[in-house]
Amino acid sequence: MEKLRIVLVCMIFLQAVLSKKSIAFKLFEYLESNSFRLFVSQETLDEVVDVLNRPPMRAKYSQITDESVENFLSRVLKKAVLIKTVSAKFKYSRDPKDEKYINLAVEAKAHFIVSRDKDLLDLMTDISVKAKEFRQKSRPLKIVEPIEFLKIVAEKDLPLKS
Repeated sequence: MEKLRIVLVCMIFLQAVLSKKSIAFKLFEYLESNSFRLFVSQETLDEVVDVLNRPPMRAKYSQITDESVENFLSRVLKKAVLIKTVSAKFKYSRDPKDEKYINLAVEAKAHFIVSRDKDLLDLMTDISVKAKEFRQKSRPLKIVEPIEFLKIVAEKDLPLKS
C-alpha cells in the first residue's frame, strides 16, 4: 500500500519545535516511524528557517536555539523528500503566501496539506469560485488540521514510535 504523501505548512514546524508535547510534534514522530512521506521544497524550507531564526521568535521562545533548530531540521530532512522544481499552477489571491504549499502539494501528488491556517482550510469547504476550482483541479488532495490527520494515520493502523 502506498504511503500517504503530505505537505506540512511552516506553522506546524514551528509548533513542533516549540513543544515536544504538541500535536505538531506527534506528526514528526510519525514521520520518523515512516508512517507517511513528507514533501518539502526549497521555498517551504526557506520559510521555516526564516521563521525559526527571527529575533522576535528567539526572544519570545527560549527553546528555539541554533542547536534545537539544527537538530530538528536535520532529523526532518533525513526523512523528507525535496521537490526541486515546483510549478506555479495555482494562484490564491486570498493569501498568496499559501501558494507555495498548494503548488508543492500538487507537484508532489500529495494526499494532504496539514495546516491550521483558515485560508487554506477554507479551500475545502468554501463556495467561492477559487475554492471550487481548487477542489476540482487538485483531487484527491485534502487540507486538514493536524488532529484530523493524526486520526487518519491512526485509522490506517500505522505504527507510532513511542
